[in-house]
Amino acid sequence: QKRIIVVGGLAAGPSAAAKAKRTNPQAEVIMFEAGETISYGICETPYAISGVIQDEERLVTFTPQRLQEEKGITVKTLHKVEKIQATKKIVLVRDIKNQAVVEYEYHKLILATGSKPKRLHISGEDARNVFHLHKREDALGIMSFIKNEKPKTAIVIGAGYIGMEMCEALRTLGLDVTLIHKHRLPMSVLEEETSERILQELEKNNVHFISSAEIEGFQVGKDNRVKFVFTNKGTFEADIVLTGIGVAPNIELAKTARVQLGAYGGIVTDERQMTNVDSIYAAGDCCEVKNIVTGKNLYIPLATLASRCAWVAGENAAGGRETFKGAIRSLAVKVFDINVATIGLNSEEAKSARFSVVKETITANSRIAIMPGNSKITITLLIDRKSKRVIGANVLGCNSAMYRANILGVAIQHKMTLDEISRLDLLYAPPFSPLWDPVLVAANQGKKRI
Repeated sequence: QKRIIVVGGLAAGPSAAAKAKRTNPQAEVIMFEAGETISYGICETPYAISGVIQDEERLVTFTPQRLQEEKGITVKTLHKVEKIQATKKIVLVRDIKNQAVVEYEYHKLILATGSKPKRLHISGEDARNVFHLHKREDALGIMSFIKNEKPKTAIVIGAGYIGMEMCEALRTLGLDVTLIHKHRLPMSVLEEETSERILQELEKNNVHFISSAEIEGFQVGKDNRVKFVFTNKGTFEADIVLTGIGVAPNIELAKTARVQLGAYGGIVTDERQMTNVDSIYAAGDCCEVKNIVTGKNLYIPLATLASRCAWVAGENAAGGRETFKGAIRSLAVKVFDINVATIGLNSEEAKSARFSVVKETITANSRIAIMPGNSKITITLLIDRKSKRVIGANVLGCNSAMYRANILGVAIQHKMTLDEISRLDLLYAPPFSPLWDPVLVAANQGKKRI
């Protein structure tokens, strides 16, 4: 019987395991997870913390028992795969409960080891009121601390999308929030004018933004709690500290098999999600992916890509012939009363890839102006002057702004020109859109600039 082993049980792992079992029902599929929880919606945790999602347990899509009963997958939680002996096709697995190490043979191996939060590497980072938000235990720890300790002041370190979501969650709970960021503006992946608008929204909602700041240290009390955060921009009092300075691929296990790593430190795979090592596949946040716009690898740790790549890895490990051709970065975040998305490249990335960039920004109505609920949508297009292709975009506005972001995502992924985008047949109905959709307005204005 063919045995497929999957390492990692949060996002990519369950997707890969389920796809492998569907592709080859006769295969034995075993999934190892070092933690207690599998198939957990980490993206939803800020909304569970704030109370928008009232039942945190609903973030667990599958329990180990349910995944085994419904999908036929053997799930072993609290089992850490410590080493791969690739020439023998063996993994060494430690049972965390009794510390016993057992060898498991495999025919195919799928690495879905995910990512790990970047650390500040300063004394006090492990104090009892300092949290990352990367796994279920983190979310439960934050929720328990807020409920029992009733903090009044919060420091959020890092103004990426996790920082944005946690600022809103903590303000919703009534905490005084200070956001400390190393750059001048929040969300540096966005265009500068979009980041400026995000900053305005933060300040409107009484988030104190400290820009161009470096964390110099923590003052930790006898109760093992951080009392003050020291920076080059001043000292800030803290009852609770959340760090969100990014993630890095978790590749320690891959290194034991000498799996090839890329420029961003992630696992390199081919279109079939196979690594350079025979019979070893990889998917999810531990991997780099091909950027469709530039043709080069990029590290894009997103749940959507983790799931898509995992399907490909699972099918191929089970004998299929599926491919993953690459992706674009497609990221959205809600910041209080506005929604923002970035798709494709930003200006800095475009210049690094040697595109000659023309930028066009428009603001248009989300629906007919006289209709109730109309609001403004701002679209910024990044256009390659030579090919006239749209290679990146920012979209900012109401809920329906995100539909426009998806349209532009398709356009960028399929390398559409301004002219092709301007000819799209998009919906028109007064409750939903104006006669000229904001995407069409942006494309036509871009044509005038070119």
